[in-house]
Amino acid sequence: MQRLAFLLLSLVTTAILLAGPAKAINPQFDLLQAIERNELDKVKDLLKKGTSPNTRSRTEGTPAILLAARVANPAIMRELLDHGANPDLAGRERGLTALMVRATAGDEAMIKMLLEANADPDKADIGQETALMKAVRGRKFKAARLLLEAGADPNVQDLTGKSALEYARLSRSTRMIRLLEDAGAS
Repeated sequence: MQRLAFLLLSLVTTAILLAGPAKAINPQFDLLQAIERNELDKVKDLLKKGTSPNTRSRTEGTPAILLAARVANPAIMRELLDHGANPDLAGRERGLTALMVRATAGDEAMIKMLLEANADPDKADIGQETALMKAVRGRKFKAARLLLEAGADPNVQDLTGKSALEYARLSRSTRMIRLLEDAGAS
């Protein structure tokens, strides 16, 4: 009986090996990979086939929109938004949004794109830091101005109790201080 069981196991194992590696069909994983690799055509194809633009990675919970912000590809970002991606989806680890990532970089075009898609300029990460604070801390004047024009609140405080104005004062940026004060920061 043992010999028969061993023989059956050997046959099954051989059949599996001869069949070759199975390719998992996972359009969500494929979408995230295509974004990371800047494969616009593949992103378009997957979205047209119905893959959710709000897909998240299984391991870190990173949403597709955040990956697009990280690779700084406006065409991919546009595709995701045009297919209904939520611009405010945040990464699970730190709570970063696409708007925060692009504000940190000072990327005016992608900031505008996200704001036009109704991204919340006052959404905060786990440290209660907003995109405006990130732009101010990174000395990204034009990004800060765009966020203020979109209604970002200059008086929001992070977990340390600092506002964007306080960060501007710490960096001694008179231009940024003036911008924030003109927007109602106190």
